[in-house]
Amino acid sequence: MRVLLVEDHIDIRRLFEQVIDARGHEVTACGDGESAWEAYSRRAFELVLLDWELRGGGMDGLQLCRAIRSSPGGDRCVIVMITAHDSPDALRTALQAGVNDYLVKPVGVEFLKLRLTIAEQWVESVRRRFAAEDQAQALQSQLADHGKFHDLIGRSPSMVVLYEEIQKIAAVDATVLIEGETGTGKELVARAIHLTSRRAPHTFLAVNCAGFTDSILGSQLFGHKKGAFTGAIDNQEGVFEAAEGGTLFLDEIGDISPAVQTSLLRVLQEREVTRLGESKPRKVDVRLVVATHHNLAEDVEKGTFRRDLLYRIKVARLHLTPLRDRPTDIPLLVHAFLGQFRSVMEKSVFQVSPEALQLLTAYPWPGNVRELKSAVESALIHCKGTVVQVGDLPPEIRHPEPKSTYVPLQRDDERTRMLGALQQTGGNRSEAARLLGMSRRTFYRRLAEYDVAASEDTAQDFRP
Repeated sequence: MRVLLVEDHIDIRRLFEQVIDARGHEVTACGDGESAWEAYSRRAFELVLLDWELRGGGMDGLQLCRAIRSSPGGDRCVIVMITAHDSPDALRTALQAGVNDYLVKPVGVEFLKLRLTIAEQWVESVRRRFAAEDQAQALQSQLADHGKFHDLIGRSPSMVVLYEEIQKIAAVDATVLIEGETGTGKELVARAIHLTSRRAPHTFLAVNCAGFTDSILGSQLFGHKKGAFTGAIDNQEGVFEAAEGGTLFLDEIGDISPAVQTSLLRVLQEREVTRLGESKPRKVDVRLVVATHHNLAEDVEKGTFRRDLLYRIKVARLHLTPLRDRPTDIPLLVHAFLGQFRSVMEKSVFQVSPEALQLLTAYPWPGNVRELKSAVESALIHCKGTVVQVGDLPPEIRHPEPKSTYVPLQRDDERTRMLGALQQTGGNRSEAARLLGMSRRTFYRRLAEYDVAASEDTAQDFRP
């Protein structure tokens, strides 16, 4: 390591220099604070060994220490103070100035060697910490330049195509249908469309249509008049009015009832809404972006979704690639999520071990990016060091089931994915719903729709 030795007593300086040099380190020796500061300003040192009281006036050791700590990169070196002051107040002053360790004079050779061993370990620890931070910052810079579009992360071919399509779609004011499995980031895509469009200065609102009754969803979307239904104690505007001039994102549009579908179709045709309990329509200027993980064409054939509404909402279409089909984006997503949660949790975790990253990349992610984000958060909670290890990962990633458990034979076969999620969670419906990114209400309703009985659970009876 590179060592800066600052000692005004020439004999002590030579002795210390010989001991440090004999340990294989590169030593720069100075006899006063000014020359030491000049040397430090020219190059970085990993260890600074300095005397508190430097004769000859000018900068003493404490001032030099403060100057080093306040300089760019000054937190990357280990500073050891040599002092004759061994009172608690004096040592407290030194530590407050940024000293990592101190030696009380007189210092024998063997004791110096012992404290140098400690300092060497400290320097190595600092090296690893800042190397991890530098790597994380370099990756974040790389993401910003090449792998990120608004809040979307990835530079796989499918993501590059997606970014290009978003830019094309944002330039026109058409209604957009976003298709893809749960957890693939449909709301993030909707936000990116909004932020890239002329409507960016105005409001973006998102509503998840799953799990609402007709009256509540209708009130949410179109507003209501006081007394329109039980609990309507005041006039209330809906999200179409609230998003005036901006963008409204309706997630899980495949779950809305025929009655609400009819009302929504009128809004798209007439560009106006009628609050529940009123008869007078109100003009609205809103761009509509909708999303679903359903196959709406199949829903049309089954009679659960209006054909004319499908034609209205699929003017522009985007299909999001499942995470399992773009594994090269997983390391980028992992490190991005690591940065988010590291800041929130105030933990110094900057890396994921190669073994852990290999497992994360190989896992099929039935819950897609949403599940990956939860897994990284869980790993950071359990991580006790500065690097996420295999043991910090959730058990289903450390001990994955055969791929058939997670990946449906037909990707649009939602029933198969739901059964796989139930098997993975040991029949716990709440956990299975969370894994797939569904509300419990929607998950239970779909179980009934697909006629999934408890006998089909391979683990045990479904638990609430």
